[in-house]
Amino acid sequence: MLPGVEDGKRRGVSDAEAEAEAGASAAALNDLCATAGDAGGPVPAPFPRAASLAVAALLAVGIGLGVLVLAVVRSAVLLVLALVLSAAVSAFLLWNAAAAASGRVLRRFVDGLPASSLRVAADGQLVKITGMVSCGDISLISSYEKVENCVYTSTLLRKCGRWGSEVANPKNNCSRWKLTHAERFAADFYITDAKSGKRALVKAGYHTKVVPLIDENVLVTTSRSTDLSSTLKCWLEERNLSSEEAQLIRLEEGYITEGMRLSVIGILSKKNGDFMILPPREPISTVCFTETFIAWRKHLWLYLTRLN
Repeated sequence: MLPGVEDGKRRGVSDAEAEAEAGASAAALNDLCATAGDAGGPVPAPFPRAASLAVAALLAVGIGLGVLVLAVVRSAVLLVLALVLSAAVSAFLLWNAAAAASGRVLRRFVDGLPASSLRVAADGQLVKITGMVSCGDISLISSYEKVENCVYTSTLLRKCGRWGSEVANPKNNCSRWKLTHAERFAADFYITDAKSGKRALVKAGYHTKVVPLIDENVLVTTSRSTDLSSTLKCWLEERNLSSEEAQLIRLEEGYITEGMRLSVIGILSKKNGDFMILPPREPISTVCFTETFIAWRKHLWLYLTRLN
């Protein structure tokens, strides 16, 4: 059985039909494991590299001129101004880099976009559709909790970072959790627009690049004295992962199930009265404000964010 996909035999089909269906499912599934390098998926740089290099060059020139004036005129005013300006710009860049890494900027941008209506939105328009989710031709099952009728699943295994041969923190609350295994899958699904009542097919399946803003829930956190449950041991053994009792392990899982409210951002396609939401063909340049600071980010894909 494919990871996360319903078993064809359970629905009463033959072995051959189940194998064919599994092959079709593999072709339609979207394996997002490569984007699970961190908890929030891919994080673009908050500023273009060329802009950062240009600013660094200008600050270096300013500091150099300040040093020259100090050596010739014996006045440190220009040097002090250059150093103060450099500190302010560095703080600005670091603040935005931290905001980008945490995902706060992207989430604020998504929350700030007004919801669109499928009834009035034009073909090819960037839209944000909010509504109830329903499964398409393929539904998923979450890896650990075995939650059925999902359109997106994410299961992350983290282990406590080590310093040499010692655990960084012998207690439960490890200060650094390193991602060692990830399972993320998405499939095409339908969303019913809360404003118009119309339904659209969201192309989140095979070969679609998706940025999922879905928080995983912590299911298991072990300590050095914890005996691993039989369910966790079996899950680890099926994936040929180490199940040493002394390890600090954290297992996280998130999913979108049928009936949840979801917000999707993408390009609307209208053909023969049918609605589809596709990834944007061109990068989206966004200006996101965090307090009084601005972060520039570019995104190319669909955005998924669960609503409370």
